Amino acid sequence: MKKFSWIFGMLLGVCWIFWGITAQAEKNHFSVQSELPTNQINREIGYFDLMMNPGQQQTVYVRIHNGDKVDHVYDVITNLATTTDKGSISYNKTEFHLDKSLVFNVAEATNNHKGVVVKANTTKRVGITIEMPKESFEGIALGGINIIQQVKQNRNKSSNGFSLQNQFGYVIGLKLQEQESNTVKPDMKLLFAGPRQLNGRNHIVAQLQNPRATIMEDLKISSYVTKNGDSKKLLKTTKEKMRMAPNSNFYYALGDGQKQLKPGKYTLYLNADSEKGKYKWDFKKEFTITAQKARKLNKTAVIQPEKVTNWWLVGGLVAVILALLGWIIWLLRKQRKED
Repeated sequence: MKKFSWIFGMLLGVCWIFWGITAQAEKNHFSVQSELPTNQINREIGYFDLMMNPGQQQTVYVRIHNGDKVDHVYDVITNLATTTDKGSISYNKTEFHLDKSLVFNVAEATNNHKGVVVKANTTKRVGITIEMPKESFEGIALGGINIIQQVKQNRNKSSNGFSLQNQFGYVIGLKLQEQESNTVKPDMKLLFAGPRQLNGRNHIVAQLQNPRATIMEDLKISSYVTKNGDSKKLLKTTKEKMRMAPNSNFYYALGDGQKQLKPGKYTLYLNADSEKGKYKWDFKKEFTITAQKARKLNKTAVIQPEKVTNWWLVGGLVAVILALLGWIIWLLRKQRKED
């Protein structure tokens, strides 16, 4: 338990995550602090690490301090922990598909507060109520309490438009469990292999799932793709030091997304391990890229054009260079004869 708390502490020990949407210079004038309750498992950390019971209802509190000279408005929203496509855990992602293995959604089990007004140079105490499911569950439920300062819109007289000020926010981790020690072991499933567009680029992806209520730590993946019946590795990618949130999935991308997709039948080979080889998984999956799918994705993707040699141009340049050399040689010989 101490080992797990230390690892999680490294992940969220500095759980005050700060971001800004920069449109003009602005300072952050607020801070947040969690009030750790009596059922806090590890009192040396700043996030909520709570021992709960089935059906238990509890309110935890965060303090929002507004150190500015003017009033500000804040939203306090709890999000489910998810896995990003880069292989990291996110606590502020709002748009995603719930994994089918998820039994207990922390975001749905807590209440949100929008439009919390905190007067200038004051601190407000905000309560977040947690309601545990009546049926017990093994493992952990993981999320993040997001405290976000609402964005102001100022009239821009010079452009007759609106300009956004910076948006500031913090995340306080929320981890819930019903057993003193987490005995749930991580697992991995391969849900899908094939072409997919990520951030405007075409990739061959492996949709990987952690169907267990536990964090997958120190994940390493080695993978490559071949054409069916051929041993040549068309794409080869290795990534290390990744993490997966409990009961989540993500798209592990192969390649850099710079090449056009080509129709055909392919095979994905993927080897994964976590916690320095303590848990291992091997996958092999065939997939097909249809001509229709390739055209559709290639048409909308940001693709670096393939370098194609224009032999007609090369031949023309060579001919011109040879002609110039021949002309120069002819001039030199003619000059010598005249001398």
